[in-house]
Amino acid sequence: MIARPALFFIMCLVCATETFAQGPTPNVNDGNALQRECKTALEMNEVEEVEEVEDEPGAGALGRGSDMGQCLGLVSGVWHTHMMMVDEFDSGSAFCPTNSISAGEMARIVDQYLETHPVEMDQWDTVLILRAFMLAYPCS
Repeated sequence: MIARPALFFIMCLVCATETFAQGPTPNVNDGNALQRECKTALEMNEVEEVEEVEDEPGAGALGRGSDMGQCLGLVSGVWHTHMMMVDEFDSGSAFCPTNSISAGEMARIVDQYLETHPVEMDQWDTVLILRAFMLAYPCS
């Protein structure tokens, strides 16, 4: 008979394998969500460049701020994680920028990639971000 700790470990392993095998949750962490979030970030940036605007109270303003933060956080997180992996762990470079850029510029690169690759929208947001950077900053 299998001991309880061993049985628990096997159950956890089986459940974790099924979880890791799943794809992204539609419209949560896929290309569709990423595109919505980055378009919001870019739109809010354009409005702020033209005039100082306060968010109107309510869920609409909160939702736009959340989308903007999600996009900018994801794109800069992928960028900086890649750079850290290359610098600190001698990982191979997936993309090779010549200079640092702002999170807003990163969002613009990702948004352009999503516009030109609509068949990939069902894939993980982080994979799509990495592909956008690889296309924008290819290594020689």
